[in-house]
Amino acid sequence: MLKKTISVIAACTLVLALTACGPKREAAPAPASNGAAQEEAAKPAKLMVWANESEKELESIRTITSRFTADNGIEVEVVPVNAREQSKTFSLDGPAGRGPDLWWATHNSMGKNVLQGLAEPYDLDEEVLKNYSEEAIQAVTIDGKIYNLPMVVETAVLFYNKKLLPEQPESWSDLEKFASTYTDSSQNKYGFLIDGTNFYYTNMFMQGNGGYIFGYDKDKGYDVGDIGLNNEGAVKGAQLVQSWFDKNYLPKSITGDVMDGLFKEGKVGAVLSVPSSLMNYAGALGDDLGVAPIPKLDNGEHSPSFLGVKGWVLSPYSKNKEWAAKLALYMTSQTSLESHFRVAGEVPATLGILTSDLITKDPYFSAVAEQSKYATPTPNIPEISQTWEPMKNAFVFLSQGNDAKEVLDEAVDQIKEQISINNSSAK
Repeated sequence: MLKKTISVIAACTLVLALTACGPKREAAPAPASNGAAQEEAAKPAKLMVWANESEKELESIRTITSRFTADNGIEVEVVPVNAREQSKTFSLDGPAGRGPDLWWATHNSMGKNVLQGLAEPYDLDEEVLKNYSEEAIQAVTIDGKIYNLPMVVETAVLFYNKKLLPEQPESWSDLEKFASTYTDSSQNKYGFLIDGTNFYYTNMFMQGNGGYIFGYDKDKGYDVGDIGLNNEGAVKGAQLVQSWFDKNYLPKSITGDVMDGLFKEGKVGAVLSVPSSLMNYAGALGDDLGVAPIPKLDNGEHSPSFLGVKGWVLSPYSKNKEWAAKLALYMTSQTSLESHFRVAGEVPATLGILTSDLITKDPYFSAVAEQSKYATPTPNIPEISQTWEPMKNAFVFLSQGNDAKEVLDEAVDQIKEQISINNSSAK
């Protein structure tokens, strides 16, 4: 019998942190307008934006905001703040009056951000909404309100070595056939590698066979009481990954760093990774690097990777919400997004650019755009944080040969228990 590992203290601490940090306001604020027919607010002298501190992203946002200044006569101060730290920093600086008018966030953090009162909803008309896919809007919507204006999307793709795999792999069966003859663990040679205990990557095999994290209804949102990580399809997907461990296609000690190192050395045919790995891989493999959508599953379905959406969050503490919203719209316009792609190398979130020659003819990023069609948003509710550790542990147990159904049943029990603990503590 597998041993359950639940950290009650950590779970309760998370809830206390989320509930204690939220500002206390008497009434919910009205959504910030996108500037549709109404009297325009007076122009502020300056707006502040927190951008990710990555050199290329920072350069891009400063270029775009300088054009906004030229067009509108409003100075924009762009402050570099690590993207992973922005939510935590804003929870302190926002209420203290030191925060920006707009800050940068991934969609899957929005549930926590909204719970803490760190985000103001946008009021967007249909002309804006039609620029995005349903999945992108789903990703940034909570209780029927949009709290993040999407700028870029990301999802995992297949990177492959053309010297070893001259043709783009179309299915996981193709990769298995190659692995069966090429893999030699004694020489650190592998047909393909994935971070096989990382739920970010393994979920696609479960979901592609009928599993799911939380039930979802377009009108009601996510149902945390409906967890599909141990249903028949989820078990089938988990068994597929387990079979790769059993056949030594994946080493039991696999990590993302090990995978990256072996791929760059030219010892691995293909790997699953995120677009930010591109420059790292291209520097090592040069013209031998290929990028493709993730291969199809044996059932003919595309592999549904997680879709990440990154964009602009409107501060509830901003004294210039209307103009901040206008700035967010300006930074997500087609002209701005094309500029951002050329400078920062991030794939725009709007449909028009995703299907444009700028993206579809790019030898690398076209794969990201194509895979994003089959990707599904990571749930944006706080309860998603309770899934990662139990599912990681589950795949560790699977790599050791434990029964898939038993392992997943126990993981789901852990997830439900942690959610229950958090919900009880929050009352």
